[in-house]
Amino acid sequence: MIDLVKKYVENRIQLVKFNFIGAIANVSASLVSSFLLLIMGILILLMLSISLAFWLATFFESEVIGFALVGLIYLILLVVYITFAKDKIELKIKDKIVEEALADDDDFNESIEYEE
Repeated sequence: MIDLVKKYVENRIQLVKFNFIGAIANVSASLVSSFLLLIMGILILLMLSISLAFWLATFFESEVIGFALVGLIYLILLVVYITFAKDKIELKIKDKIVEEALADDDDFNESIEYEE
């Protein structure tokens, strides 16, 4: 009987380790994917910003004014973000990370319910 209890405890510890590794894998994969999307988005935004700056420069006949206007647009977007959306977006990111980390725990809890 004691050997069975020891084996059960060892199996449970191993299962917790595997669930923890799975949660880390989910969060890591999500972060890497998000990071790659961020890099691609930044490059696209950079190219579009340079294009917009040169296009505005043709209207004002000054590259300085074209690039300054694009900078002003981003400054306005930054102020709006900080003022209205920063806390909401941070909360959504935290919720998504926790949801990814606990995704394996839901599978684990469901399997336990069926065994009982």
